[in-house]
Amino acid sequence: MNGPLSRGLPSRKSLLFEYAKLPMSLNARWEAEDVLKLVFPPHLQKVQYEIAIKLIAYMKAHGEIDGHALSEWQRSEGIANSTLRNLVIPKLVRCGFLARERRYPTGQEDKDKRHKMVLTLSARFGEALQHIGKEWSSLVETWKIKRQQGTKT
Repeated sequence: MNGPLSRGLPSRKSLLFEYAKLPMSLNARWEAEDVLKLVFPPHLQKVQYEIAIKLIAYMKAHGEIDGHALSEWQRSEGIANSTLRNLVIPKLVRCGFLARERRYPTGQEDKDKRHKMVLTLSARFGEALQHIGKEWSSLVETWKIKRQQGTKT
């Protein structure tokens, strides 16, 4: 064996999703804070959750942010660099809330060694969950039809 047995799903790669304990009713209009509770459960990751809320609110107002503006915002909010850049942003990017891209100042990608990082809001999280939900519903419906057809013969 190469290492210790798994102790479960790492928090940096997980969502807390328990249908009976969703942060809001499925009939209610969810806000960003409610959705982020699935990614950064406040009772387990309070600091990361609070930072994520602030970052998403800032991104909502600006649409995109480069590394320089991110550093200024981070300093003004008094947010620890390691928490923001090592925990919060990577998880928001992995889950599809934010997209990270590199912009080349001169447009000559092969010649220009300097390129800035830009964060933008992304809809990939919602797109992925919608697709997963539709696929699951389709599977359940197919199984139901096949069971009904099996009992009729």
